[in-house]
Amino acid sequence: MAARYLMTRLRFSVPEAEPVTEVNIIPVIDISLVLLVILFISAPLLSYPSLPIELPRAFVPQTGESTLTLTYTAKGELAVGMDMSDWQSLDSKLGAAFSKSPGATLVLRVDKTVPYRVIERLMAVAKKNGVKKIALATERPR
Repeated sequence: MAARYLMTRLRFSVPEAEPVTEVNIIPVIDISLVLLVILFISAPLLSYPSLPIELPRAFVPQTGESTLTLTYTAKGELAVGMDMSDWQSLDSKLGAAFSKSPGATLVLRVDKTVPYRVIERLMAVAKKNGVKKIALATERPR
């Protein structure tokens, strides 16, 4: 009986499992993703110092002040308001416009490819003709 038991056991025995020699990569990926999420959450917190400040709000009030637009293109064309101009007549046009309304704001519309020295020259001419406030026109980001 014992021999028969051993024969049956040997016939239906499961071979022993071989030792696992490869690394299971799934837990490594899980841990990496958890660490990546923790990094993404904590990174913005580390980029700003923890000083208590109040940031200003961006608000452009609608004022009743008059404005005059001075346009300078990439080709070197000048326009004061809707009138085409040149450097020689710029003094007289700005002087006439700002003698009527001395508190007006001059809005410079200058092409982005124009060198800064031209903008500086436009501002100098404006200051010479009594302009107190100068604003630079920009586009809103899309």
